[in-house]
Amino acid sequence: MGWSGAGNLQFRNQTMQIKDHVFIVTGASSGIGLSTAVALADRGAKVAVLARSGDALQKLSQQLPGSLPVTADMTKFDRVREAVGAVYQHYGRIDGLVNNAGRSYAASVEEIEPEVFDEIFHLNVLGPIIAMQAVIPVMRAQGGGSIVNINSGTAFMTIPQYSVYSSSKRALLGFSLTARAELEKDRIVVSEIYPFITATNFGKNRMGNPANGAPSTHYADGDKPEFVASLVLQAIAEGQAQYFANDRLRKMAGVAG
Repeated sequence: MGWSGAGNLQFRNQTMQIKDHVFIVTGASSGIGLSTAVALADRGAKVAVLARSGDALQKLSQQLPGSLPVTADMTKFDRVREAVGAVYQHYGRIDGLVNNAGRSYAASVEEIEPEVFDEIFHLNVLGPIIAMQAVIPVMRAQGGGSIVNINSGTAFMTIPQYSVYSSSKRALLGFSLTARAELEKDRIVVSEIYPFITATNFGKNRMGNPANGAPSTHYADGDKPEFVASLVLQAIAEGQAQYFANDRLRKMAGVAG
């Protein structure tokens, strides 16, 4: 695939190819995941689409030539491993993983329910880690691969009512950067995408019930999910560590433009 093992994992001579390569996209039934799966398929990739909704995946798969629908709940770790195994068995290789599945939770610190806290961290942090663990040996044996984790601009913010969600995304940030350093020798490139407000059902699907006075988020006015999907494809092609939806997030992260 043409990776250089030095420096910031710059690609040598050519970008990672998408056409005819195999990618797993989690949370692919709607929003950013769906748009990413479509964008990859449009570029000629073979896409395995993972989500909890089997019916939605079957419908999506019919629109994506060569795709594979795999029903999987990312909080069920054995099922995540089985799903990755099914993808490998079907295609014989795995070139990329896009960890997109995630969920928000709105509650004050005083009102956090431990069971929901546990579920959010299983989905937003441990699920991506388990998926990474499952694909890493395959990618290593192939000589490299691309892992893209969808994070959130809230990883750099303090927002009342959203401490659980933002802290889960800060944890994902730490694991992603560490994995990037650890896997450099194996030519496995780990990148992160930081969307801002995105026009999806994410806000509607959040758990909890924010109190009056909590921040009002107009998701319908946000970036299109296709825009975030374009950042995912850019990350696969270029292999840099972090990609931001706008300069405001980049500045909040302390990253030079």
